[in-house]
Amino acid sequence: MKLVAWNCRGLSSSRAVRALLEVQGRINPDVFFLSETHLDNAKAEKVRRRTGFDHKALFESDGRSGGLLLLWKSETNIQVNAVTKNYIDVVVDEEGGWRFTGVYGEPEWNKKIATWEAIRSIKGDSSTPWLIMGDFNEILYNSEKGGRPRTQRQLQAFHDVLSECALNDVGFVGDLFTWRRGQIRERLDRAIANLQWSNLYPQSMLVNSESIRSDHRPIVMDTNYLAPPDSGSTKKRFEARWL
Repeated sequence: MKLVAWNCRGLSSSRAVRALLEVQGRINPDVFFLSETHLDNAKAEKVRRRTGFDHKALFESDGRSGGLLLLWKSETNIQVNAVTKNYIDVVVDEEGGWRFTGVYGEPEWNKKIATWEAIRSIKGDSSTPWLIMGDFNEILYNSEKGGRPRTQRQLQAFHDVLSECALNDVGFVGDLFTWRRGQIRERLDRAIANLQWSNLYPQSMLVNSESIRSDHRPIVMDTNYLAPPDSGSTKKRFEARWL
């Protein structure tokens, strides 16, 4: 299974939809989580039909900002738990069932606590495998940022919620930085999971894909990732904690 999370920076223009179709054609995901869609229900339905997905879950945009959209195929059995401005939470009926949450973190400093409280509020049963992907609008380590460093106090809130919910950064392959604006680069997009999910999919890997139109890279979770056959060894994943 392939799951993609992408802050697409709006899908209201034909150019943006063409970029979305390019990402879809290159990756061919089973589940596609999009944030900052700037879509209402009618426009989201048009996007669903254009991309050929069978189902959707939507949090409509407030004007020209925000908005979340989850798309999936009929072959993937998904039950929607909750849809809010910060996340779409579902159950994926595969390998006994597990949770997937697409997250969009609050971009404003004085509201970031809302992101961490949202994750805490849906923690649920810790024995259930749980994967979270999306644009968290925050880094875990100053090594994930170019330019002026964050204070440890600013970073600690993210670390605290991971610890309280027994979640860990799953690592990645590809470019370290998932967001770029001018000379500023940061790793804002990531996947985190509990031990149960990582044990359920030991061959999984997160790939930071190539940038298309948006200043965010799409991130791709492949639950059956295979190393290139000519490498002669298993490709190693990068984990943020190594820094």
